Amino acid sequence: MHKFIFFVLLLIHGFVAFAQTTGTPGKVRIKIVKADALRHDDAVGKNTQSLNGSVVLSHVNTFLHCDSAYMYNDSNLVHAYGNVHIIQNDSIHLYGDYLEYEGNSNLAKMRRNVRANKGTTWLYTEFLDYDRATNVGYFYNDGKVVNLENVLTSELGYYYPNSNEVFFKDSVVVTTPDYKMYGDTMRYNTQTEIVKILGPTHILNDSTTIYSEDGWYDTRSNVSQLLKNSYIQGKEHLLQGDSIFYDRNSGLGEVFGNMALHDTTNHIVVKGNYGYYNELTKFALATGRAQMLQISGLDTLFMHADTFKVDPLPLEDSRIIRAYHNVKFYRFDLQGRCDSLVYDFRDSTSTMFHQPVVWAQGNQMTAQQVKMFMKNQLLHKVELLNTAFVIAPEDTSGYNQVKGKLMTGYIRNNELYRLDVDGNSQTIYYPKDDEQLIGINRAESSNMTLFMKQKKISDIIMRVSPAGNMNPLFILPTAETQLNGFMWLDNYRPKSKDDIFLKLEIPASFDRVDEFDGYEYGKI
Repeated sequence: MHKFIFFVLLLIHGFVAFAQTTGTPGKVRIKIVKADALRHDDAVGKNTQSLNGSVVLSHVNTFLHCDSAYMYNDSNLVHAYGNVHIIQNDSIHLYGDYLEYEGNSNLAKMRRNVRANKGTTWLYTEFLDYDRATNVGYFYNDGKVVNLENVLTSELGYYYPNSNEVFFKDSVVVTTPDYKMYGDTMRYNTQTEIVKILGPTHILNDSTTIYSEDGWYDTRSNVSQLLKNSYIQGKEHLLQGDSIFYDRNSGLGEVFGNMALHDTTNHIVVKGNYGYYNELTKFALATGRAQMLQISGLDTLFMHADTFKVDPLPLEDSRIIRAYHNVKFYRFDLQGRCDSLVYDFRDSTSTMFHQPVVWAQGNQMTAQQVKMFMKNQLLHKVELLNTAFVIAPEDTSGYNQVKGKLMTGYIRNNELYRLDVDGNSQTIYYPKDDEQLIGINRAESSNMTLFMKQKKISDIIMRVSPAGNMNPLFILPTAETQLNGFMWLDNYRPKSKDDIFLKLEIPASFDRVDEFDGYEYGKI
């Protein structure tokens, strides 16, 4: 029994000795190492010592230097004054003008002209509470951290020397040689120099504004990951998305989820589930339910394709947009579809390839290739290249039709008013007299020009060997009222902005390629 009690006492003694030497929190007495003068001062407090001149105290692997101090032995408390300097484990240094140090709780309350240092990191504030038990410092009423070239300030924050992190809260500002960051909440690692974004944050320099509410920014490599409500605003472009990986040095912004690239100069938006934009090369890509929006006043043209690519033309300070596969577009007055399309910013033209169809002002226009010219965001000219065909319904009676090798349509006030046909021109149209249909006119010539009023043919000029005939209504069989290659495709026309995503394949028989090879002039 006596041996057991002795063994327990030995364990307790060993535990206490271990706690005092390793820094485990507990009621370890503050020790006096040296002072020029020492006296008991019961006027200040019972069992109180007054120390003056080159004072040095020690407590759990920590040394405290100051000009003078009061040591309250009963409460294990020290009040230190003048040139206060705490050294912890030879790595963490605290400086200030005044200190309250609670030995039992290992809490240091440094006040006035406070500095904290570890390695290349300095913290400046007027109020710092440092808990040595957890190695956490809390500053308030404004603080500043200087880490190499980075300067961070906030109203309050926490300093974690063990993990080399500083938590900033309220009116946070990060200043680097290249930009400034403004936010509500951030966390900064003094070793990696990475800023963790924990709330609404703006990152600004002369040419770019970045906004995010979650993510991180590596101030050393200028690489960031933006994870919530994020965007990157340049002089001419705005890039948005659910998650943005951004490399400022290379200019690349890569977007995952709800990507949107706004061209604020040309009023164009490119969207997709995935995409990227390089602010230096001006190259961009969007794919995955991709869209391009062309905004004009209250009207917007909505275009869909499998993939959009923006290719810069550096020598001309311009660019082109390529739309690849399953292209469809919709605006209330203009619809179309094709396999691929190129939009050229130099002359505001859109060139459509492979089975192109355009519906405008009640007309259906097809050819091997269709080229649309825009002016002030409105269609003002259309070129139909090779196997050109224009169809327009004439009430319920039939269809006005024009066919030729090449066509150029001119549009004014949003209406087609002139159509020039060059090569193998043919037409079927329904003339009227006093708003009454009087027959079916079939005509052909080498070239012709048609004039329209209120979407109806008002006059035709035929050049070089014209020929034609007028037939009564309802006499000709249906086949005779349609030019060779006629196909009305309204069922495949996008009728709303949502229809551009529908997968409706035009019949293969619509292909216009080589249709004129079997045509013989003069047989109508």
